[in-house]
Formats: sequence, structure tokens, C-alpha cells
Amino acid sequence: MRVPAERSSVQQSSILIVDDENELRDNLVTILEHEGFLVRTASSGADGVQQLTGQRFDVVLLDLIMPDMDGIETMQEMRRLSANTRFIITTAYATLSTAVYAIRKGASDYLAKPFRVEELLSVIRRSLEEARFERRLRLGNLDKTMTSLSNATRRRIIEILRQNLAMRLTDISAALTIEDHTKTMFHLRTLKDAGLVRQTQEKLYALTVMGNNAFNVLNALTLEAE
Repeated sequence: MRVPAERSSVQQSSILIVDDENELRDNLVTILEHEGFLVRTASSGADGVQQLTGQRFDVVLLDLIMPDMDGIETMQEMRRLSANTRFIITTAYATLSTAVYAIRKGASDYLAKPFRVEELLSVIRRSLEEARFERRLRLGNLDKTMTSLSNATRRRIIEILRQNLAMRLTDISAALTIEDHTKTMFHLRTLKDAGLVRQTQEKLYALTVMGNNAFNVLNALTLEAE
């Protein structure tokens, strides 16, 4: 199938789907190959680990609940083999706590089943962009706290807070056009842990001095990329 010209930028990006649901794997292969990705599949965590030993993948789409090795165990094994691969956890039981746990263990993002095709593609492309951003950070020898800004949503939060000084969670979600406040909370928590955002006594979120410096660095990186 011919890939449209506007999709050529992702044509060489490779994805491994690890899921024990045969029909879901087949459907995802059809969707992702149509979008120009190189796709392989695995029906179990062990099979996925074995495939990663012989081939590099940019993104692994990984089911959380599987027999034998679950998604977290599989991801930890895979990370030992490929430190630069991005992992997206999929689960039918998504909560803030499971999402935070998956991210802390090394996932780039998570998707709640059933997910829309547009949401899937958005998360994959965002993960690929995060990887490119982190490579630029490493090349620039910047502080490790800046890696928290590899995520496009968190970079947008920094920009929004720089423009508005201090905002409530609901207002930040509205500015991001995110309906699920738990996702906004997760990103804010990550930025707080990195020392870039603080919460005032009035429950408003604002940039720290380091956060303002991060905004300036982001501007510099953007200008350099252009």
C-alpha cells in the first residue's frame, strides 16, 4: 500500500506490538502499516523480549495484563536491551495510580482500552517526538531535570504558566483542551518532581525559578531546530 507523502516522516519508525489478543494485534498492524510505520507483533512478553534482542524498535506498544510476564515486567526486561526505545502501556483498567506506576517504571505514555485510532496515532507520534527531543538534550549536555520536558504536553504547560503566572488545575486542562483532569495532574506532578512547577497555598500552579529558566532553554532549542 502506497504511503501518502505527508506520512513519509514516520515511514522508517518501527513499532513492536505486544498483546495477547490476536484480533487487536491484527487490527493495529493494519492501521499502523497504513500510516507508514514498520510493524511487528508478539503474542506474549517473552516473545516480545526475544524479538527485541534481534531488532531495534522505536516504540513498543505493550499490553499491561498478559499471562506469564505482565507489561511492566516485559518493559523492564526490554529496557535492559534497548535504553532508547519508547514504551506505551495499554490497559483496560487505566487509573491515575496505574498510569503513574507505569510511567515511573519507564513507560513513555499509556492508553486506556478501548482507544480511538486518532488517540493511538497521537500518542505514538508524541513518543517519537519525545525521543528526538531527548536526543537534542543529550547532545546539548543539559541538566537531567530538563528530560521531564521531552513530553509535548509538559512543554505546553510551561508555556501556559509563563504566560499566565499562576493557574488552577481546571484552567490548565481547559488551555490544553484535555478533558481528563487526571492526565493534567500527572503531567503537573512530573513537573513538580523535576522542580519546574510549584503549587501555592491557594492551590494554584506556577513556575519556579528553574521552570522559568526551562522556558528560556525551550525557546533556544526551538530557534535552533528552525
